[in-house]
Amino acid sequence: MRSLFKGIVTIVIVGALLAAGALWYAQPQGALDLSYNDLPVREKLAAMVIHRKPETVLTEQEVGDLLKKALARRSELRPGVKLTGARFFLQGERLAADVTLLLQDRWKVGARLNFDLAWNEPYLTAVHTGTVVRDVAVPAEWLSLRPIEVDLNHYLPKHVAIRGVAFEESAVRVTFGLRL
Repeated sequence: MRSLFKGIVTIVIVGALLAAGALWYAQPQGALDLSYNDLPVREKLAAMVIHRKPETVLTEQEVGDLLKKALARRSELRPGVKLTGARFFLQGERLAADVTLLLQDRWKVGARLNFDLAWNEPYLTAVHTGTVVRDVAVPAEWLSLRPIEVDLNHYLPKHVAIRGVAFEESAVRVTFGLRL
């Protein structure tokens, strides 16, 4: 009976150490938040007039701010999992986000979310393709996000329409035309 008790205590202690080690391993590597800047529409329109080109370039920071704004509205990704911070990295049609997640309102976890970007008029859409905590892939059943959609027409004057979107290495080029 005594050896059974020792075995159970040993299993509990090893389990607690493994859980503590996993939480330590998953800690965020830096401080992130969901603060963002609104898209500088007036400046973008003024630059188009000055350069006489009906196009603008959205930088990596601006794309990240647009996505942060969309995520801030729905920061609870699933019950018990809340997004508290993000930083985006644009790589052509792929997007990576270093994020801080809060699990059960207690434990902070740092992760990298991977997305594919697409232009589905009128939305710039980021489709979640996977999650990694440090070097460990998280099963899709544990964390799967709905696509993030940003309506770019929301930022445009009524008579201007988006004619095309091209994904570059660290920017998104948007061309415009008149809506008739």
